[in-house]
Amino acid sequence: IIEYEDHPTCWGSHALEGRQSSMSATVAQKLLDSGAIIIGKTQSVEFALGGWGTNQYLGTPRNPWDLQKSPAGSSAGSGASVAAGLVSGSIGGDTGGSIRGPGSVNGIVGLRPSWGRLSRQGIFTLSWEMDTAGPLARSAEDTAIMLGTIAGYDPGDPTTSSLPVPDYLEYLGSGIK
Repeated sequence: IIEYEDHPTCWGSHALEGRQSSMSATVAQKLLDSGAIIIGKTQSVEFALGGWGTNQYLGTPRNPWDLQKSPAGSSAGSGASVAAGLVSGSIGGDTGGSIRGPGSVNGIVGLRPSWGRLSRQGIFTLSWEMDTAGPLARSAEDTAIMLGTIAGYDPGDPTTSSLPVPDYLEYLGSGIK
């Protein structure tokens, strides 16, 4: 569901299979600008609408801890790829739990940032009032690094906050308050 220039982005839909992105989403571009290497894209539920991670047309990711179980959420492929050790981190979309679900059932960290903390420009939108993207990673530290990289104001998305992006790593050991 995240645009990545010159790569397929079909929002998990068989009807859009073969569609190529003409631009990169802001979060993808920020990762690339920071030196990240994008090695691929993962499977999503069709149009990011579903909680179990199933996609009858393009294939269903499996939970790497138990192949008979779901990796959960429309960001199932993102969560499964991190849990399987294929990547250090991935980006998911969350309207009703599709970052948090894959994080919890795959034993990784999934963070749904506050709405407006990062740009949704170039990301398929299911609900403008609720959607946000966020990082999935193997540790809180990696999640903090990813969030610090992709967060911030974007003129391409007027719903983003203009507040400065803090150093999230600095706050990891400071307790719940």
